[in-house]
Amino acid sequence: MKSLALVTLVGICYCFSNILTAEAGRLASMKVVERLKEIEPKHAEIKYRIIKFVYSAKYNLVQRTDQFYKQLFAATEDSLVSVIALEDEFVYQLDHQSASVDQSCLNFLKRIVENNMYVAGVGYTNCINDVEQRIDKELKRVQKLLEVDESEVFYQSLLDVFEGENIIAGPEAILAKLKNKADEIDAFASDYFSALFDIVAQFSSRLCDLRNGYQACFNVNESILKGTFVTSENQLTSICLGSIVK
Repeated sequence: MKSLALVTLVGICYCFSNILTAEAGRLASMKVVERLKEIEPKHAEIKYRIIKFVYSAKYNLVQRTDQFYKQLFAATEDSLVSVIALEDEFVYQLDHQSASVDQSCLNFLKRIVENNMYVAGVGYTNCINDVEQRIDKELKRVQKLLEVDESEVFYQSLLDVFEGENIIAGPEAILAKLKNKADEIDAFASDYFSALFDIVAQFSSRLCDLRNGYQACFNVNESILKGTFVTSENQLTSICLGSIVK
């Protein structure tokens, strides 16, 4: 009887042990589902953030381009005001010479000044055409860079971790895959955002270079034109025998 009781007790313990083991295994299986429920909202949130970040980056580019053009227009206006003022001042000098000054000589100078202004206009056109070609090239370049492939996140399946696995027999393997999946999503999102930020920053830097180049082009054009006015003033006083009116 004692032997029978002992055997029965051992059998009960063995069955109880199997139940505990089974329950532990099922808990791991349930953990797979819980882990999926944790990862999915995070996965969706990253998609939302990517959409917003791409939109924000493109919007930022439009803003910077808009600001760039406004700065170019302001620079163009300032330069034109400056050279037109030079022309007006010299024309004033020519128009207020005494009657004894050779009028044909003054007329020649007026035509020279007018032609020099026309030549300066060609210089402005060259500056503008050059910057327009450059900004067009930059916009096409950055647009292409922003056509990034979001499929690594957008079409990344969360359920492919079950391929070749068994949620009942081997939940640990699925949990390990889910961990790797979460790490991959985090790494991709970080790299993705960093790349977009760099694209916008580089575009901004290039716009700054273009703006400085545009201004430098204008400065050269103005400098050459100012030189012609200095020459014309010398011609006024030395050849036409006029004077500088105060």
